Amino acid sequence: MYNGTTSLPQDVMMETPDVLLIPSLHRGHIGNFPCVSGNSLQWNISLCVKYPGTCGIVKLNISDVSGNYVIDPDGDQGEAPFTVHCHMIDKGGVGVTAVSRDSEGRVHVTGFEGKGSYQRVIQYIGSSLSQIKGLIDVSENCQHLIKYECKDSKMKVGTADAHAWWVSRDDEDMKYWGGANHGCACGITSSCAALSKLCNCDSNDQVWREDSGLLTNKTHLPVSQLRFGDTGGSEEEGYHRLGN
Repeated sequence: MYNGTTSLPQDVMMETPDVLLIPSLHRGHIGNFPCVSGNSLQWNISLCVKYPGTCGIVKLNISDVSGNYVIDPDGDQGEAPFTVHCHMIDKGGVGVTAVSRDSEGRVHVTGFEGKGSYQRVIQYIGSSLSQIKGLIDVSENCQHLIKYECKDSKMKVGTADAHAWWVSRDDEDMKYWGGANHGCACGITSSCAALSKLCNCDSNDQVWREDSGLLTNKTHLPVSQLRFGDTGGSEEEGYHRLGN
C-alpha cells in the first residue's frame, strides 16, 4: 500500500516479498508505505525525500560527475527545488553551482544617451531571483563576472554623475564595478587609461576599452539589473556581459 491506496507509485516495485525497489527516487515518492509480512506482521515506512542544498553537497554525498542536478538550498522552507549545473572539477574540485542567465554572451548597447537609460533586467534561467538568493545565502562564496566593453561610452561608476551601474538583489543602485569597492578595478590600482578617472571607459576617447572584474559581496548578489547610458551618439556603443 502507498498513502492509503492499494497500488504503488509508478516506477516503484517489489523486488522480493520484503524488498521495495525505487530505482530513481524523487519527491513524488514521499509518503507512507504500510507493509504486511507473510506471517501477518505489520509495519509502516515513512519516506522523506530531500534534495541537496548545493553542488558541494552533491559531490560529497551523491556524485562527482559534472552535470545538471536538482537542488533545494532552503530545505523545504518555501522555495521550490530547481535545476543547476554542477562543475565538479572547477575551483579546486569543491563542486561549483552554476546558474544560467540570459546575459552570459556579449549584449550590444547603442542608442541610449540618458544616464542609465538602457535597462537590462537579468533573467535567471530555470530559477527565480528568490531561489538564487537562497542558494547564495547557504554558499560559502559567490561570484559574478561583470564586464562592459565601451567605445566613447563613459560609465562614471560611483560618482554623482554616474552613467552606468548595476542593481543589487534588494534593488539598490550599486556604486562599484567588478574588482573594486568603489568605481572600477583600475581606479583602485591607479591604472585606468586616464589616470584621473575611476574607470577605463571614462576616457571617452573613441578607443575600445573595457572595465571588468568579479562581484563577490554575497549581500548584494545576485545582480538583478544592468544599466548603461552615453550610447546615443553615432560613435558611442558598448557590449555588456554577466558571467559566472
